[in-house]
Amino acid sequence: MRDLISEIWSTLRQNKLRTTLTGMAVSWGIVIIIVLIGTGNGLMNALMNNTSDEVQKTISVYPGMTSKAYNGIKEGTSMRFTDRDLVFSEQFSNKVDRASGNLEFSDTLSLGTETVTSEIYGVDPLIKDIWRVRIVSGRFINKSDLRDRSKHIVIDQNVATQLLGDDQDFSKLLGRFINVGNIPFKVIGINEAEEQSWGHWSYIPYTTAKTMRTDGAWLNRITLEFNGLEAKAENEAFENAYKKAINTFHGFDPEDTRTTYLQNSFLSNQEVSKAIRIMRTALWILGFLTLLSGIVGVSNIMLITVKERIHEFGIRKALGAKPMSIMKLIVVESVAITAFFGYIGMVIGMIADYFLDKTIGSHPMDIGFMQMYIFKDIGVGFDVALKATLLLIVAGTIAGIIPAWKGARVRPIEALRAER
Repeated sequence: MRDLISEIWSTLRQNKLRTTLTGMAVSWGIVIIIVLIGTGNGLMNALMNNTSDEVQKTISVYPGMTSKAYNGIKEGTSMRFTDRDLVFSEQFSNKVDRASGNLEFSDTLSLGTETVTSEIYGVDPLIKDIWRVRIVSGRFINKSDLRDRSKHIVIDQNVATQLLGDDQDFSKLLGRFINVGNIPFKVIGINEAEEQSWGHWSYIPYTTAKTMRTDGAWLNRITLEFNGLEAKAENEAFENAYKKAINTFHGFDPEDTRTTYLQNSFLSNQEVSKAIRIMRTALWILGFLTLLSGIVGVSNIMLITVKERIHEFGIRKALGAKPMSIMKLIVVESVAITAFFGYIGMVIGMIADYFLDKTIGSHPMDIGFMQMYIFKDIGVGFDVALKATLLLIVAGTIAGIIPAWKGARVRPIEALRAER
C-alpha cells in the first residue's frame, strides 16, 4: 500500500499542472454545490420566517363591505364585528376551537420626556399563542386583566428601547407607569420584537381597549383557531360555509363574497411548503448537474493521463504487471485527487456560506412599510457538506474506472510502439 501511495504521489508531482487543473475543477464543483444548497436554505428559512406570524391552523377574518343591495341593505354597507360575532363564530362549527377578537388603534406612549408612537392592540390572552408573542420579561395579558379592565400594558422591545433612551435594561420598565395618550398604564411585560416588522407594538386588555374607543369599538379582526381541516378542499368548503353563515347573521346576502376577507394560515403554509419542496428539488438538480460537469472533467483528465502513460503501462505489463494492478493504480489516483481537492472545496464552500450569512443573511431588507428577510441563516450542516463530498469521491472513483479499464486492456506490444 505504501508503494502504491508513493507511486501515485510521484506521478502527481511530475504532472503538477494537470493535477492542479483537475483539482480546481473538483473543488469548484463542491463549492458551487455547498453555496447553492446554503443559499437555498437561507431563502427557504427567510420564506418561513416572513410567514410565521400565526400558528398553523388559524383563519383571520377581516370586515369588508357589501357589493350589492340585499333585503333593504344598501351596497357599500360596512361589515362591523362585535362581541356577538365571537360567540357566533365559536358556535358556528365544532371545527372552531376558539375565536378571539382584537381592537387596533395608534397612540402616543410616553415616559418622562421620551415618547414613541405605537400600534395598540386590545387583545384576549388567547392571542399570545395564536400570534406567537414571545415574552422576554414579565408576563402577558391574563383573564384577570380582562375581567377587571386593568390598565396594564405589554410593550415590545422596540418601544422599550425608545422609552428607555440610553438605558437598555428592559426589566427596569416593569411595574412603572407610562402614558398611553393621557391615560397611565402599568407595564407588566416586554415581548420580543418581530424582526421583519418596522413598527412598534403594544398590547392591552381587550375590555380596556373597548372603553378607550369612541367609534363604537368595532373589532378590527376575528381570529379563529380550528381543528380537523387537513385538506385544501375541506378548508375551502369551511371558509365558504363560514362566509355565508356570517353574512346571514348580519342580514347580508349569503352569496356576497366581499363582506369578509379570510386569511387562512394553514393554506398559506401549505403553499409555502410546496414552494420549499420545489425549490429544494431544483437546488439539488442544479447541484447534481454541477457535480456531473466535475465528474466529466475528472474523467477527461484521467483519459488524457492514461493516453500519456500508455508506454509506461506497456512496460509494466511486459514485466508481468496484471491488468487489475494497472486499474487499481489509475482508480486510486482518481480517488486521491477527488478526495483531497473535494475536502478543500468543502471547507471553502462552508466558509463562503458563513461569509454570505454574515453579510446578506443577518440583516432584513427595508421595503418601506415593513422589513423582511431575503436570506436568513445561510449555510448547510456539516453532515450535508460531508455527504456531498463523499458523493464526489464516489463519482471520482466511477470517473476513473473507464480510463483505467482502457489502460488495463492495452496490449504490451501496442503500448511499447506508442509515441511517448
